[in-house]
Amino acid sequence: MNRALVGCGTLLTKQSRVLAARTVLGVRFESTSQYKKKYYSDPEPQIGDYPNLPQRFAEERPQRGWWDRQMRRNFGEPIAEQDEILNMWAPTQYWSPGWKTVGKMWAGFILTLGTVYFVISKARGERPYMRAYYPYGGLKEELGGVPTRTLASSIEEASLSAGKK
Repeated sequence: MNRALVGCGTLLTKQSRVLAARTVLGVRFESTSQYKKKYYSDPEPQIGDYPNLPQRFAEERPQRGWWDRQMRRNFGEPIAEQDEILNMWAPTQYWSPGWKTVGKMWAGFILTLGTVYFVISKARGERPYMRAYYPYGGLKEELGGVPTRTLASSIEEASLSAGKK
């Protein structure tokens, strides 16, 4: 027998205490699928005596060993109620790895990229030419270019042009 708890003049069994603990302000902390499994005797009343098959994509079935190789089904096999969604013509179901695996993949990619960059930078040979150094600021004035200007020379030029006016 279940133990009983007497409180506020009511007799509460263990099962009703659990239900009361799960219910707060009329909200029941129980998923709908569990509720249906517990309280509904026939989960699909409209299909009658037709077998209630699990919803499994045909793409998940093995590739070989079927009478109909394209649809991956045998002759006389009952068809699921949602066959148009579950058959081979349905959109492809993609599997994606978890975040941990994706993080490892990214870390491996970045590590590989860094290793290749490091090896190329260390294995690079010497330049096949000698860099040319020209006197007088790289021959800018001799080749018709503008001489290198500094902040002091710009201020001096601005004060000279202002003094002429």
